[in-house]
Amino acid sequence: MEQIKSKLQSKNSVDGVDEMLKQGEDLVKQMGLEARGMDDAVVKRDLLSKVKEYKAQLANLRSEYELATLTKIDNDNYNTSSSIVDARSTIRSQNETLLNARSAIAETEGVAMGITEDLSRQRETMNSAHGRVNEVSNMAEKGDGILRGMLRRNKFWQGKLW
Repeated sequence: MEQIKSKLQSKNSVDGVDEMLKQGEDLVKQMGLEARGMDDAVVKRDLLSKVKEYKAQLANLRSEYELATLTKIDNDNYNTSSSIVDARSTIRSQNETLLNARSAIAETEGVAMGITEDLSRQRETMNSAHGRVNEVSNMAEKGDGILRGMLRRNKFWQGKLW
């Protein structure tokens, strides 16, 4: 009995106690049968009272064991629950990070679209300016041709007149 009690008090050995309690119950039953089989009434009564005490002690040990088991289960459940809470908070944190990243991406896309539109407008302006420069260049070349022709005629007429 003392072995079982010391086992119950030890937190680390809760698992092996159930088997020992079953063995103790079997021993108490066997002692009860032997006590009932005694012929002497006084000895029989003493032995049956001891068996009754042992049964009570065993019942107390059984209830302590069940309490310890429930406490262990509660601790395990608490640890599991704590782990779940920690995992959920980690997931929430990761979700917030992902949402922040998505909003940053959306903002970056908006800025990129604005820059693309500005570049497109600038390209159109540059193409238009390039076209005007080509027109002016062509007109300057025509004007140059006209001026050369005029100079040639002027030299021709000057040469004839002198």
